[in-house]
Amino acid sequence: MIPPFTGQLQVAESGNARALSIDGKNWEIQFRTTGNDYNTGPNPSNPNKQINKYTFIASITPTGLVRQPLRRFIDTAAVSFAIEHLSSWISQSSLPYPANDGLEYWLLDQAERMPLALLHTCISAEEVGVPSVRPMWMAMPDAQLRIKETTDHLTGYVRPVNARLESLIAERAGPSPQAAWFDRAETMTTEFPPCLIREDWEQEEHDRLCQLYIRRLAPRLLMLQGLAHEDRQRLENAARENALDVDRFHRLYAEVLDQKLLMTLRVEASLRRAADPLSS
Repeated sequence: MIPPFTGQLQVAESGNARALSIDGKNWEIQFRTTGNDYNTGPNPSNPNKQINKYTFIASITPTGLVRQPLRRFIDTAAVSFAIEHLSSWISQSSLPYPANDGLEYWLLDQAERMPLALLHTCISAEEVGVPSVRPMWMAMPDAQLRIKETTDHLTGYVRPVNARLESLIAERAGPSPQAAWFDRAETMTTEFPPCLIREDWEQEEHDRLCQLYIRRLAPRLLMLQGLAHEDRQRLENAARENALDVDRFHRLYAEVLDQKLLMTLRVEASLRRAADPLSS
């Protein structure tokens, strides 16, 4: 889920319906309709191509299945079948599902023209294209990912770590930023940053900001599949600082090196929620 990177979305799809989840615990089931169902007419850029839309039809939560009111043009029998089919599949399938978005669009370092920060991903070559917008990396905003920072050496107002790192990466990309698509299956010589942004900063302060961001994002970065042992290990250690996020996303970790640590963090999260329900 980018930009900005917020995790790996789980998708179960069958026929005209799909179920989506960011945590493997709560699912949103959607039903696909066409533009004609909405009386919007044909696609002006391609009259022969239908405009697909998805309608929210149900949710699966720890407390059960909740159906949504349907618009009158939607086939209720087809919707009921889709809900039952996807609910059954989800309850029996193992998470996480294999990641298949191997085509990646990277912002490039101005000096070396090497991958600097991940911008987009897609599944098939048909989706590959250079976005018309200026290539720009975005950090998760401070409102969604609060990063604590010691302020002993800071005076006055200081922008959040997230915003400062965003500026640093934009500066490193240069005034005329460039980006390129890579196929992971066919690219063997290019070095891709394991945590989705480059970590080799010359200035100590820049390195500090980068590491603060990665450490805070660690519970989400652990969803990445194919991480090297040493990268997963350091991310698990960094995730100690955010037990609530670990408890939320742990179902989607393809591998756990320290099962004891995971259990400890989940117990901590449970105790914190019991003490303060608003903490979650």
